[in-house]
Amino acid sequence: MSKREASPIVVIGAGLAGLAASLSLARAGRPVLLVEATDAVGGCCSTTLVSGFTFNNGALYVAVPSLLRAAFERLGLDFDAEAPLVRIERPQETRLQDGTVVRLSDVENSSVEGPKANEKTAILRDGLGGLQRRWAPVYRTLIDEVLPFEPSLLRTLSRLWRYLPRMGGHVDALIKAHFPEPALQAAVASTLLYTGTSPDRLPATQIIGLLALLEEGFHLPRGGMGAISAALHRALQRHSVPIRCGQRVDRIEVADGAVCGVVLAGGERIAAQCVVATCSGFALVDHLLPRDALPSRLAGKARKAPRSHRAVAIQFGCSGAELPGAFVVNHVPAMQQQGRMHVSTPGTPQWLSYATPTCVLPELAPPGKAVIELYAPATGVASASEWTPDMTARAVGNHFTALKARHPTLAIEATRVLDPQDFARSRHLYDGALYGIAPGATPDKFFPHRTPLRGLYLAGQTTFPGYGVPSAILSGIQAADALARDAG
Repeated sequence: MSKREASPIVVIGAGLAGLAASLSLARAGRPVLLVEATDAVGGCCSTTLVSGFTFNNGALYVAVPSLLRAAFERLGLDFDAEAPLVRIERPQETRLQDGTVVRLSDVENSSVEGPKANEKTAILRDGLGGLQRRWAPVYRTLIDEVLPFEPSLLRTLSRLWRYLPRMGGHVDALIKAHFPEPALQAAVASTLLYTGTSPDRLPATQIIGLLALLEEGFHLPRGGMGAISAALHRALQRHSVPIRCGQRVDRIEVADGAVCGVVLAGGERIAAQCVVATCSGFALVDHLLPRDALPSRLAGKARKAPRSHRAVAIQFGCSGAELPGAFVVNHVPAMQQQGRMHVSTPGTPQWLSYATPTCVLPELAPPGKAVIELYAPATGVASASEWTPDMTARAVGNHFTALKARHPTLAIEATRVLDPQDFARSRHLYDGALYGIAPGATPDKFFPHRTPLRGLYLAGQTTFPGYGVPSAILSGIQAADALARDAG
């Protein structure tokens, strides 16, 4: 056995993709070393405790639990035993300027409060039901036949070709076709605010985010989102996989067209038979690979791939206010104006969207208190490095003022903020882009799991057409599968 063959497979990054890739390889009997730049595992699916309040480090909830269970099953784990879920009974409440309140859940439990409530509730349910009937086959095909496999434009088209006529255009036209009432259009469109893209620019395919709510509901794991990564971490410990936290990889070494090791920030060199990089494909191209070894195909992918939006995550531990009781609360304008919510503006924002995970899991805060989390847009800069602390302070102050106007008795006891530079430095999201690749990008825009360099594989945020927890785990499994196939 050569020295290279005796070396471990080095997995870079202990987020969901890195944890899943490491576990998949370990279960196959391969030697693995997991290296993580931060002091803890979990990446963007983890939590941080501040003054008794549990704050998310990224992911807010679980959509598509069936896909998550399938991913855990492929890793030999019983998801319901490892990280039991709690269904979010009141997923979303949207409040409009005229006083109308629209509550969205499954079809039977969605309702409208305000003028002509019964009539509008019937129209809402009819529209949701029609949308679900038309798009449920697309949803199930994606979940069963597309997302569990390595992203491929050919595979996607071969599985979805019969549905292509309904998949063109943008979300705003699709919503208008199902919901004649402007108030209902605004409420339904607000379910997609998380994409950071206005409805008139968001591909119609992104209505799948609403289908996930209608088909399976939204959920939180007991203990918060970090319970999912903790379950994978426990499994790695059972397989005795070494994990080195606080060890940032400075570069990947290449010799004769193949990776041969990694060099840590402190100068330590670790020999590797293969490397699975679960950091951003952009970061791989810009920082980790030697210029003279960088495949032109990867460099071209980095130049052309569209990046998602940036934001400031603002998290409050609070008391003293009676909150609505829905998981996500939106105060929004008409659908045609919702793009304004994705642009940084001076002064107090007129519109607001926030999540209250403690309405589902009270244990995330001290007794009688609550957690509020919201994302303020971070636009007007060409890169995360141009975002300044003053910009962050203004965003926090303005959004606090907007929140306080709606809840005058609100008292803030703890505050945690992550701005674009924090997301880039501490969460290792390239240039602060929350989802890596922009929502709605076609599969050919994503980085491949198998690279032109022998022994180098990619997983994580820029390798899968989605930005949910299940897709992140599956990307790690798919990278491990590609490695196993190449190894014979």
